[in-house]
Amino acid sequence: MIERAYRKFVALFPALPEGTIPLFWAAQTETLSTLSVMLRFGSVLTGAAIWAVLQGAASEEVLLMVAPAAFGDRSVVMFQRLRRF
Repeated sequence: MIERAYRKFVALFPALPEGTIPLFWAAQTETLSTLSVMLRFGSVLTGAAIWAVLQGAASEEVLLMVAPAAFGDRSVVMFQRLRRF
């Protein structure tokens, strides 16, 4: 009885060529992808300065003034893929 149930179960999966050992498939797991952005004051200030320069409201020297703030903050953009087992 157990042998027949096992054969029916194994017959559901594709057979390997020239394989004598039954193949056991791992269960599918869920994958969650997240995109997170963490902005700090320096990156917001830099973004505002770039926008002002592109609009012509400020000169390019403004970017040099806010450069230390942009390099000093720890703004990040992260893409994470989490897999549950």
